[in-house]
Amino acid sequence: MKFFKIVKWIAIIGFTCFTLLAAYIYISETTVLPWEKDEVIQLTLDWGGLDKLPKGTKNLEIEKHGSIFTRQFIIGFEIDNPLEIEKWIQNSKRLRDNIPKNQGDIKIYEIYPGEKKSIGGKVKIKNNKIEIDMSWS
Repeated sequence: MKFFKIVKWIAIIGFTCFTLLAAYIYISETTVLPWEKDEVIQLTLDWGGLDKLPKGTKNLEIEKHGSIFTRQFIIGFEIDNPLEIEKWIQNSKRLRDNIPKNQGDIKIYEIYPGEKKSIGGKVKIKNNKIEIDMSWS
């Protein structure tokens, strides 16, 4: 009887350790899984007070970082039409009246604090490339 109790506790501890390890790997993974993509994009735009992604968006890249208590999403994309970029800025409530800082040929819009209780972040625009970096904690 004592042997079965020991085996039972070893199984419980092993299962718990496996579950915690799997959760840690999932949370700390930087790759956005296909079924998360739309939600991550929408959350990032919501946190930044940004309009939906402009028409003609291409080369979309998404990263996630963080832990159980924090989350950071970085979305990068390109738009060939400069008018679409300007239209997107004007339609984004946190960009339209925001004066960007210039670092060479990069415009940096700082959004602090963010919307929906997020920390906020930055939007960087260099020619036709845009990077949105938003965080929550």
